[in-house]
Amino acid sequence: MAIKIRHFLMIADSDRPAAGSKVIRERGPAAANFVLFHQRDLVSLASPMKKALFPLWLVAATPLAAIPASTTLTLVSEPDVNRITVTVDPGAFPDTDTTTLTGSVDAAFDIDPQAGTTDELTLSNGRVNGTAMNFSGGFGSFGYNINMTGLSAAISTIAPPGSVNPANGQFPAEEHQFVIDQGSVTGTALGNPVSTGFTPESPAGGAGTGTGTVTLTPAGDLDGYRNFNVVVTFPVAIDDTFDADGTPVAVVATGTIKAAGTVQVPLSAYVAWTVDEGIPGAEFDAVPAGGSVPYGVVWALGLGAADNPLPHLPMPDPSASGGFAITLPPGGSAGPIVVESSDDLDEWLPVAAEDLSPALNPLPAGTSGTVQVTADGNDRRFVRLKVIEP
Repeated sequence: MAIKIRHFLMIADSDRPAAGSKVIRERGPAAANFVLFHQRDLVSLASPMKKALFPLWLVAATPLAAIPASTTLTLVSEPDVNRITVTVDPGAFPDTDTTTLTGSVDAAFDIDPQAGTTDELTLSNGRVNGTAMNFSGGFGSFGYNINMTGLSAAISTIAPPGSVNPANGQFPAEEHQFVIDQGSVTGTALGNPVSTGFTPESPAGGAGTGTGTVTLTPAGDLDGYRNFNVVVTFPVAIDDTFDADGTPVAVVATGTIKAAGTVQVPLSAYVAWTVDEGIPGAEFDAVPAGGSVPYGVVWALGLGAADNPLPHLPMPDPSASGGFAITLPPGGSAGPIVVESSDDLDEWLPVAAEDLSPALNPLPAGTSGTVQVTADGNDRRFVRLKVIEP
């Protein structure tokens, strides 16, 4: 993987308040002493400093994580799937028929684009239609002849998001439901006319049963995205009763739903962020117009593209002489951030976890509040933040 590197140097005089960035104010007696410089300015600026000096180091790659992605799946036309076998029993002489399903369902995932796995599945807006069925049995006034037409069912996740085992793509089908909420039931039963149906107020259906599977198959990369062919399969079962004009009719149904489609996933959490922020294609080390901090750092800090990142960069800690403070946004950081230090700008080492609060380095995604860097006793110290892909 090619890695582009861009350096920024922030100079802080701990006797003066922080303010700006690259030429944020005219330098002079009253000017703030926080300025961002390119690394080429490092040599001439570092030597005279006797107080706090720290650069921001940006490596143009992002940590990978599960990324939300969604698509519409279409029920496939294959043998032994999307066929629901239904048995009706009005009390005697049960009969069985099969309905073939067509339709689609929206599916949302949380996909790791490198591993090709997901740990979430949420189904919504599913609408499938079934072919007509006929059931008959008995004879004369003891018989029945029932037609089911215009059948339609909703598919959804009962309590989103549904869980998926990323190791094998399996999920508990009972987290999702198949509910027949449209359709007419007409005919005769025990000598009486039947005219009823399924409605949202009087449906037939229930939760899935057994184990379903999600299969993600890589289908190529394009412009920072990875495409996957996705197949979702899960068994359904119905064990219900409806009233056929005074005659209770038991309905038992079993079958397997199988739907397929394609889903496009950003190859990194940073790319996903650029899409969400309305700046698709923005380079990781690109600096926004009028700004001074690269988009990649803005992302890692957990900010929006239009937010001001300067208050969240390292600065002298007023509560601890020689220490530094990194104030992360209330919503937490978006990517792991390594805090490193040096006393000569040549050898950089991660700050020991016990010298940070919280005692973690890298700072994991989701870190919020003020991170304090304990003073090391040197007159001049360099501290940098590094954002890098594992």
